[in-house]
Amino acid sequence: MSCTHISNLPEEMLRKILKLLPHVDLMTAMLVCKSWQEKGEDPAMWKLFMVTVNTRDDIQKLRLPRFQSVQTIQLCSTLTEVSMEGGYEIFQHDCDLQQPDGLRDLFQAISAIPSISEIDGIWTYDLRALEPGLYASAMTRLTRLRFGRKLTEEQIDNIFTVVAEENTKVEEIFIDFFWFRMDKLSPHLFASAVTKVKKLAMFGPMESDQEKFKEMFKMVKEEKIFLKELIISLYYYNLLASIESDILGTALNRLEDVYIKGPSHLMGRGWSKVDKVTNILRKLVRDDSKLERLELTFLTRTDIVKIDPELVRQVIKKIGEFVENYSYMDYDEWDNVDDIDEDIGDDDVEDEVIGDGAVEVEGIGDDVLLQN
Repeated sequence: MSCTHISNLPEEMLRKILKLLPHVDLMTAMLVCKSWQEKGEDPAMWKLFMVTVNTRDDIQKLRLPRFQSVQTIQLCSTLTEVSMEGGYEIFQHDCDLQQPDGLRDLFQAISAIPSISEIDGIWTYDLRALEPGLYASAMTRLTRLRFGRKLTEEQIDNIFTVVAEENTKVEEIFIDFFWFRMDKLSPHLFASAVTKVKKLAMFGPMESDQEKFKEMFKMVKEEKIFLKELIISLYYYNLLASIESDILGTALNRLEDVYIKGPSHLMGRGWSKVDKVTNILRKLVRDDSKLERLELTFLTRTDIVKIDPELVRQVIKKIGEFVENYSYMDYDEWDNVDDIDEDIGDDDVEDEVIGDGAVEVEGIGDDVLLQN
């Protein structure tokens, strides 16, 4: 049996062999000879490699030919506590990437590689020293934007404008309103940007964000959107109270996945909660609703029993449970709801805490657990 030396293999076959190697072994193979080194520099072989950039000197790696198609880079993650703000510890990087020149060089290198879609660790950096255009150019290459640190007004306006008006890679936006303030951003620009992505998650919006929310829901209602999944966690202000019932109900049913959370002291009485939820559910059972999953964790057991039992059954039959931790029961088990006294009031029933923030509800079935 004759043998073929690996150096005599067709070039395409040798490339396929090198492409199958783990990156650590590929690096070793590139040291064998000049020919293998040239073949190993093929960017297609390094597309899934995560380039680590811990210092300003490491930025030079991003200029290597082999890394011109990488999708992910990882930045230095070492943080040092520097101050207190609002009772919270503020951490900062002490590596030279955090310096203005380091950030500039890093973002220029990122902007030169169109394939980059994820920068692991970027959200822990203070980016306010960056020129707004350079900041937006690099960040809108990513598939996920997370706003949880302060930015300049120009940076905020620039990046929201790019997302709203151009075809970017951005698919998800996460906003922590406690740390990320955008009071001067116009409601229309805000709504235009956040409805241009597939997934939007918002945590702790303030009263000053009310007009932005109104504009967003109006835009969703008109179906001029790409948005499919919406997550809202309300901690400081109940922004749902100011949204018209029809706009809220129609907008949420234009989406496919909705999760809304809020503490009982914030989401209690005084804002037509049951009426608005009923409106949402009535639109949900219609054929034109796009909703596939709905979780309204702010609802209490006394809210549920005030909603038409037949409507509740229809909703659960169509999409399953719509309130987190309520029981994981089938819709048929809601037959017992009819037995509850229709005159039950918020002050007439005591919650029996059974653990993990859940309560046991008498009259609906032994297995029903409602979020407290």
